[in-house]
Amino acid sequence: MKEIGESFREARETIGISKSEVIKDLNITESQLDNLEDGNINAFKDVFFLKETIKKYAKYLNLDEDDIIDKFNDFMFNYTSRIPVEDILEQTREIKILESKNNENRIVSPYTVKRKKTNGIKYAIIYIISVIILVILVILIVKHFTDKQEKNNYIINNIVEMEM
Repeated sequence: MKEIGESFREARETIGISKSEVIKDLNITESQLDNLEDGNINAFKDVFFLKETIKKYAKYLNLDEDDIIDKFNDFMFNYTSRIPVEDILEQTREIKILESKNNENRIVSPYTVKRKKTNGIKYAIIYIISVIILVILVILIVKHFTDKQEKNNYIINNIVEMEM
């Protein structure tokens, strides 16, 4: 990575472009430019951003961007292949923990929230039982009033018969 950074610095100085021009044109910070030209990849948290920045900077300096990206890919392969598997697993565990903590406090749109599937059968059974109970109540109320009406009719008929 030092080679890539040195080639960037040499090309920039040969062309006569100042750091401030590069920062303005590529929309990067001064520390990002310094780390890029020093070959310090540890200053970049996102490898994809670093790769895209390298590609833009190579194109900006009119360097062979494919050759630069190939060198970067080779460097990254050699760099990452030396990392012990245990360290990678530990790092992924830490990332998952951070993601779960971030998801707890995250504000999300109701349109993008994954909705849990509800058990439709459970709600259908509750609805059916509610309807059955309501029908039984209506039948009991109607029966009560019809029984009361029949009693009143019986009493009225008896009174009318007695008077005759």
